[in-house]
Amino acid sequence: MDLIVGASSNAVKSLVGKLGSLLAQEYTLIQGVRDDIQYINDELASMQAFLNRTKRAGSHDEQRQDWMKQVREVSYDIEDCVDDVNHRLGHEPRGNGKLMYIRKKWYFLTTMYVRRCIAAEIGNLKVRAQQVSDRRTRYGVDNLRGSSSEPVVADAPTDRVAPPPELIGTKQPVGVEDAMNELGGWFKAEQRTTQQSTEKRFLAIFGFGGLGKTTLAMELYRRFGDDFDCRASVQASQKFNLLMILRSLVKQFHEQQAGASLNDPLEGIEEWGEKDLRKKLVHQLKDKRYLVLIDDIWSVSAWENINDSLPERVKCGSVVVTTRFKSVAVACCRRNGRLYDHKPLLEENSYKLFRQIVSSAPDNASKASLYGQILSGTPDNPTKAPSGDHIVTSASDSPTEAASHGIIISGAVGNNPTKAVAHGQIMSGTSDNPIGDAQALLKKCGGLPLAIIVVAGLVASKLRSGTSSKPIDNYLAEVDKALSGGLETHLSTEGVTKVLDQCYNDLPADLKTCLLYLSMFPKGSFVSRKRLIRRWIGEGFIIQKHGKTIEEVAEDYFNELISRNLIRAVNNSSNGKVKTYQIHDMVLEYIVSKSSDENFITVVGGHWQTPFPSYKVRRLSIHRSAREEKETVERMKLSHVRSLTAFDSFKALHSCLLKFQILQVLDLESCRDLSSHQLQKICKMHQLKYLSLRRTDIEEIPAEIGKLEYLEVFDIRETEVSELPQSVGGLKRMTHLLAGNKSKRKALIMTEEITKMTALKTLSGMGICGTTTAGMVRFTRKTTATGLFKSASRGSCKQVLQALEKLTNLKKLSLYILGKLEEEDEILLLSAIEHLSSCSLKFLAVDDGFTGFLEESLSSSKAPPEHLHTLELCGNLFEVPKWIVSMHGLEKLTLSLTSLRTDTLMLLSELPELFSLTFSLDAAKSKNGSALEILHKNTMNSGGEIFVPDGGFGKLKLLRLLAPFLPPLSFVEGAMPTLQRLELRFRTAYGVPGLENLASLRQIFLAVSSKAPKAAEEKKRLANKIEKNPPTVIVDEYNESSME
Repeated sequence: MDLIVGASSNAVKSLVGKLGSLLAQEYTLIQGVRDDIQYINDELASMQAFLNRTKRAGSHDEQRQDWMKQVREVSYDIEDCVDDVNHRLGHEPRGNGKLMYIRKKWYFLTTMYVRRCIAAEIGNLKVRAQQVSDRRTRYGVDNLRGSSSEPVVADAPTDRVAPPPELIGTKQPVGVEDAMNELGGWFKAEQRTTQQSTEKRFLAIFGFGGLGKTTLAMELYRRFGDDFDCRASVQASQKFNLLMILRSLVKQFHEQQAGASLNDPLEGIEEWGEKDLRKKLVHQLKDKRYLVLIDDIWSVSAWENINDSLPERVKCGSVVVTTRFKSVAVACCRRNGRLYDHKPLLEENSYKLFRQIVSSAPDNASKASLYGQILSGTPDNPTKAPSGDHIVTSASDSPTEAASHGIIISGAVGNNPTKAVAHGQIMSGTSDNPIGDAQALLKKCGGLPLAIIVVAGLVASKLRSGTSSKPIDNYLAEVDKALSGGLETHLSTEGVTKVLDQCYNDLPADLKTCLLYLSMFPKGSFVSRKRLIRRWIGEGFIIQKHGKTIEEVAEDYFNELISRNLIRAVNNSSNGKVKTYQIHDMVLEYIVSKSSDENFITVVGGHWQTPFPSYKVRRLSIHRSAREEKETVERMKLSHVRSLTAFDSFKALHSCLLKFQILQVLDLESCRDLSSHQLQKICKMHQLKYLSLRRTDIEEIPAEIGKLEYLEVFDIRETEVSELPQSVGGLKRMTHLLAGNKSKRKALIMTEEITKMTALKTLSGMGICGTTTAGMVRFTRKTTATGLFKSASRGSCKQVLQALEKLTNLKKLSLYILGKLEEEDEILLLSAIEHLSSCSLKFLAVDDGFTGFLEESLSSSKAPPEHLHTLELCGNLFEVPKWIVSMHGLEKLTLSLTSLRTDTLMLLSELPELFSLTFSLDAAKSKNGSALEILHKNTMNSGGEIFVPDGGFGKLKLLRLLAPFLPPLSFVEGAMPTLQRLELRFRTAYGVPGLENLASLRQIFLAVSSKAPKAAEEKKRLANKIEKNPPTVIVDEYNESSME
């Protein structure tokens, strides 16, 4: 129930500030209204003080819970009213003089009705606030006695050290090898029977929730999927939707077709019926061996519908199913099937999983060492640790880095090993059997992986927040006690829910709010970290604290949810930060239920049944837009919705769009049916702070966008928008403008109006037009008389480049396309880059499209961008700028493949903080004759092979080579000593000799173009050629056509 506390206290805190601001402004209000506002402000301040005390209590009785709900609801209604006042009366004339006097009188007359309505609303809200306050004392809600014995909930963490960058987000699953070996035979049998049988084969994995069925199935899917011609995975659910599943299968199979082009034959697929989708599947799978994974089927009827939709008598189809119910599994395997009863983890594997998670938790080396000693046995006998993990015993090893990779440290730490061991003896001396304490805790988890990782995350969190002098057993005992109530030795699905409940209750109130917000997203979604954080900020969940920016606080919250294992990283960016995350089905089911109970988020068309909201809807998430969902939305009270998210389709909202008058967050990513007429209605939602139109088919932004004066985030990436209207210059609060399509080299024209948004921190996907654009790729599908850009005068280009220097708050600038600039314009652009780099700029990306800016201007900079953390230079770059060695803080570097030479690598090896290095050349540029000529010349100048030198690259963990044609690259002994991951994406490659010289290499990722001659053979040939024991080789295929 602390969600109520968190949501209530945050709502009140935000509102008190707004009311104070409202009182400070000299609006012409009806007499007595200002006194009412002051009364409401004072009452809410008192409520906030009470809520702050309540946040520190561990639990609340029903009276207190109900009262906090009332506080939250009245706070939201008051805030709605305040925002309405600011919008409707926010343009009152200011100044003196006769003309201004006349304007004021006219304003007074024309707003009389509005002010009377506002006065009546504020009067009603005053009465409600007074009633809520009276109830607190009338029913004894303010009596907090008896809560002192409850566990104290800590504040949300903001003083944690940011986790070190990671490359491999998904660790190898623990305890599935036996099952993999057993079920691997089923896949191998499929290969043997391919020629003899055309019948579908079935594998059904069953067991209750949290057991790891999906983990096992996905590991099988990854390991054996490349043996099939095509594969796809879908998620079923409690609320079964056959059309959605068939649509997903068709889309996935389409993406794997060689030569799938921009002329998409799936246009209008959202309107296809069951018959059309089945027909398309039959066509796609004709004469192909396919693999389909269907996760979490709840009923026999659902299975029969899916099975009937998959074609019969094809070359050979294999279907893997996971379900919680044995009856469903039996139905799946009635013919030509294999049944597998998935069991809980054995005690040894449970312990190994628990230790793997907790060992990587501490923020400092001492805690890492101490806990490593406890779990390994005693300081004098570290050999008791189970095998499978590396044991670091040298004082010279880096304990912080080792801990970040899940390595147990059992020896001396830092410069004072004696002190570390002494602390370990003190901590382990509190119990005769420290391992037994951990094992007793694990017994309550019953071998369920989900329960183990969540409990381990809870223990790890307490380790991070505790003091180094506190015995480790105290943390284990504290968690053990919290889990003891009502848990049986052998957990069921209900038991897992109780574990989640305890871990949820341990969260600070602010983190509860942020966690429950994740129920917005559909089951199985891979969600962008940046998207989530920007939405948290837009919702007002994050405030500045402890000297950190609002973005840094949000990052802390996200990292805490990751470290507690309530969400898991799926993909990491090349800078080592989490790129996308996913939430386990059972955790999502839990928070969806919580959100529904508290009227925090209303989900329509989701995977689980939720009751119709009895309160005003505050946040609405629409997962499906069929007729049933449309009717459900139309019956809701929508005038108080603050946040609206629609996935894939906008249909359910067509008839009620004008009801969303106080909307602050609107996310329509991938809603292809959004029309320009509806976009004009959206531009009347004057309180919008966050607007995402990403991956919609919008081609033009209406001029009314300039009326959204509170807009802070505007995402139009992967749309057909090439230019913004002049009115955007009035969006003074805009902090993130995200545009363009990097993979297809489309950009948004940089205009002088954009440079008027002086609050901008991120400006991504821009194109700067020159006076000549000949030879450049097009901007959008629609070409103009001048080709790439609309014609630009010499004066307008000069003005844009001069005005660019005004954006001194910019932290990220991405220029996807440059037209051919005059010499004077190149000087202006270079000057702007130098100036912005001396201010706040940390990320710079420039693609000059082989126009010569990089080679002729940027390389000769007299004031290079030395303070950047990320630099991307793509295009005509034959030689790396010499000044690059002065960038001592550079962590991520991307260069055109044309600069890949032995002397380039020797120069870059001197960069002390470089974490990620990429050389790339997209398919379109590879057709440029000069680019191929440069690549050939570089190779010949290096003796026919480019060598990676020994020494240097002290922190480099990731090397990527992305181009249709990869030159021969050889690693000499001692090269890149810390490199962990090597990524190669190509159509043709000559091999990569010397991989055995990469001492730290853990993973090689190969992506072969679908245009490669005999792509499958090419993948296997290179994989076999570079296969060696330590690294894992992952082989995939990419569609080159979609990237041109």
